[in-house]
Amino acid sequence: MNHEFQFVTAIHGNETMPHRALRQIGEKHVIGNPLALLLNRRFINLDLNASFGVRGVLYEQLRAPQVLKKLNSHGLVIDFHTFSCDSPPFAIVVDESMIPLASSLGVEHVVHMRHNIKKGHALINFRDGVSVEVGAHKDQRSFDLAQQIVMKLKNNGIKPQSVRVYEVFGKIEEPGNYQNFVRAQDGIIPVLYGEKAYIKQGFYGLIAREIILKGGDTHERAQ
Repeated sequence: MNHEFQFVTAIHGNETMPHRALRQIGEKHVIGNPLALLLNRRFINLDLNASFGVRGVLYEQLRAPQVLKKLNSHGLVIDFHTFSCDSPPFAIVVDESMIPLASSLGVEHVVHMRHNIKKGHALINFRDGVSVEVGAHKDQRSFDLAQQIVMKLKNNGIKPQSVRVYEVFGKIEEPGNYQNFVRAQDGIIPVLYGEKAYIKQGFYGLIAREIILKGGDTHERAQ
């Protein structure tokens, strides 16, 4: 089955590498927050990735419906992001049916955002697809991976590969000796631990557990 892939960059304006990467190869993409991108700021008034479906007159609240209009509701969205912490790249889904797409990107880790810190107002809550955290904000590897993902999908389509899948179920409220995607002594698996955008919001990262997929569409939590 042929799929239409729709690429989105700069939902957060300070996450410039994916936008630059896709622009270099001439790949059509939707720029989420063009004003924040121009100013190299994460956002103007509010987090755009928590503004979809939210009514208001602030910049991101007005921008969110414009982004949705640019995206075909029948296509699959690949929403590129970068981060400020020390972590391997990974994909994020809010719907388990998107795990095959996420596992086709060439990243080792897929995170199911069951505990939705965006309260259901992220882009991928409104359009089928995945978000992919390709690496650190200013790392050349983030640039390279964004291009590799585009070419992999365009050349191969959805071809799931073996990945490790995690389910987020809470927040890390206190700092600790954590390494992202490595089980800590207290049993948790941290995701985006040390992300500056989270620290500004009063927590340090996300708590996840690894899950075991069975039969493709079902899973059970790993003990």
